[in-house]
Parts: sequence; C-alpha cells; structure tokens
Amino acid sequence: MRKKLIPAMITAVTVAQLSVVNVLAAPEELPEVSPEMTEEGYFTAGREEADQVLLDAAAIQAINARIASTKECCMNDLENEKPYTDGLALNQVLYQQAVEDLTGFINKGYFNMYGERLSAEEAAAMAGNVINPNASEQQYIHYGICTTFTDLRVLPTEYLITDDPGDNDFDYLQNSNIRVNEPVVIRSVSADGLYYLVDTSSCSGWALTSDIAVCADKAEWLDAWKIPSENAIVVTEGRFCLEQSQTSPQLSGLALTMGTVLRKADRSDYGTRIENRSAYYNYPVWIPVRTADGRYSKALGLISMHHGVSEGYLPLTENNILKVAYSMLGDTYGWGGMLSSMDCSLYVQNIYKCFGLELPRNTTWQSKMPVTGVDVSAYTPEMKEAVLDVCPPGTLLYFSGHAMMYLGQENGNYYVISSVSSMMDASGTQKLRVRGVVINTLDTRRANGKTWLESIHTVLVPYLL
Repeated sequence: MRKKLIPAMITAVTVAQLSVVNVLAAPEELPEVSPEMTEEGYFTAGREEADQVLLDAAAIQAINARIASTKECCMNDLENEKPYTDGLALNQVLYQQAVEDLTGFINKGYFNMYGERLSAEEAAAMAGNVINPNASEQQYIHYGICTTFTDLRVLPTEYLITDDPGDNDFDYLQNSNIRVNEPVVIRSVSADGLYYLVDTSSCSGWALTSDIAVCADKAEWLDAWKIPSENAIVVTEGRFCLEQSQTSPQLSGLALTMGTVLRKADRSDYGTRIENRSAYYNYPVWIPVRTADGRYSKALGLISMHHGVSEGYLPLTENNILKVAYSMLGDTYGWGGMLSSMDCSLYVQNIYKCFGLELPRNTTWQSKMPVTGVDVSAYTPEMKEAVLDVCPPGTLLYFSGHAMMYLGQENGNYYVISSVSSMMDASGTQKLRVRGVVINTLDTRRANGKTWLESIHTVLVPYLL
C-alpha cells in the first residue's frame, strides 16, 4: 500500500507545482511591447556586429577628453581645480542663489515634506545654512572620496520640497548622487557642519560630511580612484549590497551601484581570510572607509561572483550596452537619483560609465556632447525615422527634459528604453505616473499632445567622434 502511495504523492505534488507555475501572470507591458522584447538580446538578434568591440580604451579616453573640454557639457576638471577660492565671495553667491531658488518655490506654492506650504521661515533657515562660518578670502579646497552611496543636494538640508503634497518621491532639492569611491573636491562646509559643498566630475552640490572621507593630500586622493582598467572591478548592474558582517561594520550591507569602480586586491594584500571568511567565489576589493576623525582609509571587502560586476571596464559592444541597460528594466525611477535610483540622464550616464565613458549629468549637457549626432529639431517625423533606421542600438535620443536609449524598429514601431517619470496612456488622454525603467514606442504621447518621436531634437551616438 505504501509503495503505491509514493508515486501517487509525487504525481500530486508535481501537478500542484505545475498548477502554481501556470497561474503566474506575466509582467505588465506597455502597448506594442511583446514579452520577447524584454529579453536583452531581442533587438540585436542575428546581428553579427553586435558582439564587435566598437572602441578600445585609448579611443574612449579621447572621447572623454573631448567631452570634458566642451564648455556646454559642464564637466568639472577635478584634477586641475584651483587650490583655493574666495570663501567670503562664495558664501555670498551661494546665499543669493539659495534665496532666489527658495523664493521661487514659495511663489509657486510648493510644499514641504509634511504636505504644508513652504514657509518663509523654513526657507530662511535653509538659505542661512549655506554660509560657511569659517570662510576666508583664501579658502583652500580639500580632496575627498565618497564612502557610501549618497545624495548630492541642491541645498544642505534633508528637507524635501515637492509640488504635490502626496508625492514625497519627487524632491526639487535632489540634484544627483555620488557612488562609492567616487572622487570629490570639497569647496566649503555648511553652517551646521553636516554638509560639504562638493564638485564631482559631472555635477556640484551638497553631500553629508559623514559620507565623505577627506584625503591627506592630492596624491592619496588620486591613488584612491585613478584605477587602471586591468586593476579595476566595475559594478555593471543597478544596485546590490555587500554581505552583512559583524567583523567589518563599515562594509556591512554597503550598497554599490552601477558605474562604481573599485581597486581589485592583489593576492599578496590578504592572507587566508577577509571579513573573517575566505575569498572563494568572491572578488577581493579595496573599499574606502571614513575614520573617526573624518579621514580617508580603506578596507578589504568581498563581492560575491554572482553580482553584476566586470573585471575591468566592459568591452564596448552593442550586446553589452543592451545587457547593462536591460539589467534595470522595471527598476524604480528616481528624480535626481533619489530613492537610490536613477532618472533618465543618470540612467544613460551610468550605463556608459561601465565601459569607461564619462557622460555629462543632465539631458541638456548630454545633448551638447561633441560626438557623432544629428540635430533633428526641424525634421518631420518621417525624416526622423529615416535617421533612426541607420542608428545602432544604444544611440541616445533627447527631447526637452528626457533622455532615452534607442533599441530598434519592428513593424513600423520604433522602440526605446529609459527611466521615465510620466507619460500619457495609449489614448493620449490620461497622464500615467510611471516612475520606472520601461520599454515603449516613440508613438507614446506627452502631456502636450505630441509624440515622443515628434519631440526628439537630438540624436547622438556617444561612442563615435
């Protein structure tokens, strides 16, 4: 009897398992987007050139240098910043700009994080905090390294300012974010001492002092982040966290985000254990830490091999570009990088960072890159389609306030992937709060009634001069 029951039980369990699998719903897609299109190799299938390396390291550095020297791209030359600034004049400029911005928010009737109208008293307190009480006419800069993924703020405050009292996921004081081991130049400090005014390579703003380690000198700073590709470990997925550790609390659960570059530890750098365990099936890396007095140091950490990382920058191929882009499909949109996520321009910036390309921060600056491109603002939709027909996957498209990555064309539809805040529904009558990385067609409409295709003003291939 027992022998007869066992096969019957196995059959029943198998049927039950199959039943569970069969009732799972497929993820929701936008119109004209098939489930197959959400697979990273769909738009490059059958293209032999999709695995061809498009640029070597020297050519990538040449493009970076050209972008960095283009004024309209607003990049910061961190290595050659002046050693000091007029701190008193800087205080005045920062205060005047803060007052202007905050007055604008008040006049527009914007809200604080509690759903109340922003008050003059709140604005005055925020504006006053930009003033460095120890400023001097000859105020020296300092060199810092970011030790934890952190926000780069418009003002030195954790306060939120929003245009919708029910939407604290959109903050006008959010500027960008800074990756672990990203270099900054420290130009000033807030009145309360909680924030540094910093320059990154592509943006400026206020970052928590507790998240920035100050280097002893420029040489130590350069050694921390100028890492040759052969010695680098590059994060190529959206975000993951290191393992929990009681032994290394500063590294425990540390979030690493796309485009983070860490120095690979040499076998001679460690013995039999790192963070109290072996390094088997892990990448040993040097990770920046902040000492008790705010100084820079570094510690050995481990990144499990199953995470999206590359030994050195990824080879720049069409397939690799789309693999990185697709790794974030469905992830949260984050205005200015808030919510530990990416807005549209940060999304494409971080994708290309995985290949060693340094793109500007926002859509306006990116659209001015001195690379192969076309100004299509005066083109008809048919003319724009003709341009797209010869564009490779990974081409960047811009309209006012939005950046997207071109995927390809099928059955007369042109497809893009991007990190989107909102769009109109298929009928063009209702605004959708998307807030995610999605694939959609260029027939999608904007709130002004125009399609995305009609709105595109610039088409760029960021890896071609």
